[in-house]
Amino acid sequence: MTTATATFLAPAAVERKAAASKKKIPLAAKLVVGGFAGIFGVSVTFPIDIVKTNLQSSSAFTSPLHCFRTLVAQDGFRGLFRGLPPTLVGVIPEKAIKLAVNDYLRETLDTEGTGVLPLYKQVLAGGGAGLCQVVATNPLEIVKIRLQTQNHLPAAERQSATQVVQELGLRGLYKGTTACLLRDIPYAVIFFPMYATIRDLGTDKDGHVSMASVVFAGCTAGATAAGFVTPADVIKTKRQMRGARYKGTIDCFQQVVASGGVAALFKGAGPRMMVQAPLFGITLLAFEVQKAYMESQ
Repeated sequence: MTTATATFLAPAAVERKAAASKKKIPLAAKLVVGGFAGIFGVSVTFPIDIVKTNLQSSSAFTSPLHCFRTLVAQDGFRGLFRGLPPTLVGVIPEKAIKLAVNDYLRETLDTEGTGVLPLYKQVLAGGGAGLCQVVATNPLEIVKIRLQTQNHLPAAERQSATQVVQELGLRGLYKGTTACLLRDIPYAVIFFPMYATIRDLGTDKDGHVSMASVVFAGCTAGATAAGFVTPADVIKTKRQMRGARYKGTIDCFQQVVASGGVAALFKGAGPRMMVQAPLFGITLLAFEVQKAYMESQ
């Protein structure tokens, strides 16, 4: 059995070779791998994301369970996947940029070729990835939010993804960019170093890391980063809702705190962490497996 075959069939491990012996994967190929990994992860976790978005955007729900039951009662289980197709279209560039740029920057900053980076270089790589991804993230997020928060509207008043894009225009697609940057850069700065550290703790003396370790690392880092940046996510969500009346990010922050206190900045933190944990556990596993296969060819 070849190493590549073992990578996919072995129940315990995804092979991580020594850095010096790894085949370098072009950035374009990493973008493709990241895109496919993102599609897989988002498809699995989308219903939880819908609950999170509606919980943050409306005061009508008393808990995640109440929100879930209300959405199902209004639209059936099909409503939990409202907006998935256009979201997947946006996820391809968003996850591709996030994962591929971080990986590319880590390789670039690894001047000694050891595969081990000091924390400050990991932070630089993660921050760079978070900065770059906003180009794709902001349009994706605002369209997704507009689609996900239409459940209370009559069918005749609901917009399609195309209608949302036409209504917003290019400038409108980047509404809330400041809040998006305040969310995505810190998220990546926390997530990627934590993921790499936890993943590497599961590496054995032969350089193999179990699939379980990859999933655990992705889930733990994803949930932790999501919890820390929830306030920025709340502000971004409210800024990007249809009919939102805020002068800017600071005004939105002040109004949220004035109406609900500091606790309002963490509304939806639980569902958000529940989304990000499996999302990045699944996504990073898909990314690592595809990378391992390509490196072995």
